[in-house]
Amino acid sequence: MNIKKYINSKILYIIFIVWILNVVLLMSYHAMWRDEVRNFMIAIGRTSNIHLLGNPHPFLIYKIQQIGFLITNSFHALPILSFIISLIVVFFVLFKSPFSYGLRCLIIFGYPILYEYTVMSRNYGISVLLMVFFAICFSSYRYKYIFTGVILFFLANTNIHSAIIVLVFSILWPLNSWYRHDKTWSEDSKKILINSIFGIVGFLVCYLTIYPVRYDLAAAHPIGIAGKFKIRFLKHIAVYGNKELFLNYFHNKIIATMLYDIMKVSNILSIILSVFCLFGDTVLFSTAIITLFSFFILFSVVYPGSYRHEALWVMLMVSLLWIKKKSNNKSTNNKINKIGNFSFYLLICSQFIFSIMFSYHEMILPNSRSKEFYKFLLSNESIKKSTIISSVDYILEPIPYYTGNHVFMLSLDNFDFVVPYRNIFNYNLDDLLHAAQKLAVCNESPPLILIVNDIMDSRRIAHNVMDEKSEKSTRKYMYNYWTFTVTREQRKRFLENAHEIARYPNGYLEEGFIVYQLNYNNIDSKKCNK
Repeated sequence: MNIKKYINSKILYIIFIVWILNVVLLMSYHAMWRDEVRNFMIAIGRTSNIHLLGNPHPFLIYKIQQIGFLITNSFHALPILSFIISLIVVFFVLFKSPFSYGLRCLIIFGYPILYEYTVMSRNYGISVLLMVFFAICFSSYRYKYIFTGVILFFLANTNIHSAIIVLVFSILWPLNSWYRHDKTWSEDSKKILINSIFGIVGFLVCYLTIYPVRYDLAAAHPIGIAGKFKIRFLKHIAVYGNKELFLNYFHNKIIATMLYDIMKVSNILSIILSVFCLFGDTVLFSTAIITLFSFFILFSVVYPGSYRHEALWVMLMVSLLWIKKKSNNKSTNNKINKIGNFSFYLLICSQFIFSIMFSYHEMILPNSRSKEFYKFLLSNESIKKSTIISSVDYILEPIPYYTGNHVFMLSLDNFDFVVPYRNIFNYNLDDLLHAAQKLAVCNESPPLILIVNDIMDSRRIAHNVMDEKSEKSTRKYMYNYWTFTVTREQRKRFLENAHEIARYPNGYLEEGFIVYQLNYNNIDSKKCNK
């Protein structure tokens, strides 16, 4: 027995267990927020207002979540599936990838895989899993022409960002093969073309599934969502414009500013230069550069994007470098490659540092107050089954994950689990009060009314419209398409008909709220028109 190999194997298993324990710990503190629950409710058909066609997310993750829910008959299928998907990714990275042990650890404990694509149950973890399968199959001549096309098809239907990656690769791969074979279609070129067609068809299926967008921001504002051209050079990965995060973490302006400036410059440079680790392989190198440029255009012109979107490019780089290292092409290990390799390591290191800084934030500040609110409902018998209504419908979306209480969407004038991001909606505090009174009479039980806080300022201080004394207050929601108005008289009437029972500060990603219970005795029984 090779002692060194045996010891290394045991070390990898220990690292694997440490990763699992870390994720279980993070998941135990995690509070589901609206983006996670919203898409899951759409997937399992809990809303009749949003369908898969015209939804800005392709079909694959919805079908996976549907199957998971059918097997478990539980909403817990959502985090379980996210965990299983990432567990497979980590297993292959640790035990099958060609990277050094140090780089493997940096990848799996980096912010994307440890938190963003695992603890957060979204449709991006499945992209990473398919990129890993792509790297494994594409690196093997045995499987290259059998599974690559199928993987590309499904990868294109995880999210629009992955669809762009697939389209770029599916065009470059056959063109490069055709050119290398003296512009003729050899036997290998024909196999490549067939696999690439799968990828292109996958992109078209994605496009036809999500466009025209009917249910999200793009439906309300289909052209130029980003407003106007503004350079967004993967700003979340580069921490550009995120100085506040460092100030909140280090609580020392000098240290925070210095570290922020260092990471900002180094990350921007590492993003640009890391593509040169693929230099020498025309397809891989070109895919990395063109995808980077495509993301730059997408985030600058169409949609500003978030960290989870940008980090897909980092995961693509992991996949492409995996393929290059497996090719054993030592002739490409020149000075340009060394600069690229160093930059890539620097980029992965920065994601590991992000992980240390931000992966554990929910131990202090949860993403959403939905979990705490659920515990509050359980602790009070008189409100345990109360209907819930809110000044902003989207704040209700994560609540059904935890509790069976009915949630009433004011913009729909109906009960639902999800609110479509569409239509101009002007409403006021009286509208909210009247809807709550009608619910109380019809259900013979006083509902709970959530008045949502304002978005936090730079000092993380939350304000609420109910605490203001001004003659008239206005709030804009749903990308400024909804206008909520509160006058002094409306505030007075509301407080005469409802009383405050709890307050929640803002979460990390989602606003908190004041909880009011309607005074049931003040209601005219004629208000219910069933």
